[in-house]
Amino acid sequence: MKSIDWREASRWWSLRVSAFGSIFFAAMALIPDQLLALWNVMPAEVRAHVPARAGNLIGVALFVLVIVARLIPQDGSLRALFASKAGAVKAKAAGGMAAIAMMIAGVIAIEGGYVNHPADPGGETNMGITKQVAIANGYRGPMRTLPREVAHSIYYGRYIVAPGYEPLVSIDAPVAEELFDTTVNMGAARPGRWFQLAINMQCGTKLTIDGRVGPGTIAAYRACQPKIGAAALCRGTLDMLDTAQKAEYARLIRVNPKLAVFHRGWVAHRVGNVDRAKCQVAA
Repeated sequence: MKSIDWREASRWWSLRVSAFGSIFFAAMALIPDQLLALWNVMPAEVRAHVPARAGNLIGVALFVLVIVARLIPQDGSLRALFASKAGAVKAKAAGGMAAIAMMIAGVIAIEGGYVNHPADPGGETNMGITKQVAIANGYRGPMRTLPREVAHSIYYGRYIVAPGYEPLVSIDAPVAEELFDTTVNMGAARPGRWFQLAINMQCGTKLTIDGRVGPGTIAAYRACQPKIGAAALCRGTLDMLDTAQKAEYARLIRVNPKLAVFHRGWVAHRVGNVDRAKCQVAA
């Protein structure tokens, strides 16, 4: 019988598949909330194609893959798949979706559950979603029992994709997080304008301040990163966004003094809430 060199074990695809299966099922047991957040941010049409007993099917599939992997020549020929441009793009996309899931989970944690404050012009809300927004996105049930997956879907489509922030997540996640959080709080037009103004002031660009974060705005921000440093641009942009947001809260209260009841919570939870240390990680 031929002896086995265990130093070569890391190259065996059967071992890699088995290790992946162990990690997958361990994650299901240890971090179910994070996995649920990733599941909830997926489009509904994708989730509809996942069988109810997906966990069991995954287990069977992994078992079959282990068998198939034993038939693959262990010469590293498949390594090119993961080193290819397509593989890198897929990995980047997966990282972006994970970041988005965490952003949405963070906002829901701040917003809390069902609220119907008499001074809030938004009326009934649940997890930060107003009744008007829920209805506009097809929800017809009572706001008290708004499903979490509906809230996730609305946040993703209306407050990340629609305002144009999704491409920014992979470029500068902390700034995307700040824009998303502010948009949930006061709509997309104002944070969009503040973002464009911050780019012009720091980078010497001449973006039109229209609040529409499109490809031109994203490209201008990305082009500025190597000029002044990605981390410095991230911190500077967050500071400018927070300053503008705080000033807007003061203006809103002057216009409508009834909103003063919300001022302390706004400033405590919405200004400076994105840790600047994340800028170093993003860079």
